[in-house]
Amino acid sequence: MFNKAMTLLAVVSVLTTVSCKKQEENATFKLDKNNNIIAQDQQVNEVISTPKTAKKKSEDYSFLKLEETTFDFGDIKQGNKVEHIFKFTNTGNENLLIIKAQPSCGCTVPEWTKEPIKKGDSGQIKIVFDSSGKSGKQSKSIRLTTNTENGKEEITFSANITDVKPLPQIK
Repeated sequence: MFNKAMTLLAVVSVLTTVSCKKQEENATFKLDKNNNIIAQDQQVNEVISTPKTAKKKSEDYSFLKLEETTFDFGDIKQGNKVEHIFKFTNTGNENLLIIKAQPSCGCTVPEWTKEPIKKGDSGQIKIVFDSSGKSGKQSKSIRLTTNTENGKEEITFSANITDVKPLPQIK
């Protein structure tokens, strides 16, 4: 009985270790506390772009310059899926990286440029909004986690949902 328990514990430990290792391998990029990009195989205090002792100046960061920060879809029918592309340029001196794009609700799905964007290059964030189950004026946001000095940016959109389908009557 003791051997079976030890064997089971060993198997679970190996699977957990392999699972965690696999998850780390799938990670794309990480940022340190100063929003510097760090390599996957480096420790958090080893920075790719600057020495550990150097303090970055504002002009040394990447800068995400959006063509627009808000968009209005106007009137759309309930149940429609609509999409919009927010375009941006890296006007900073470091490569720009968008780590995550987190929508304010499950009705919005963002897709974004995931590879580092060099100084002067452009990228995009495509959003798809599903108006199913929504009615009236809607305002939503997508919070971007970036390696800019601030570390976060936000884009917003709105829509007015029309032609609301009535709820079924209970008899």
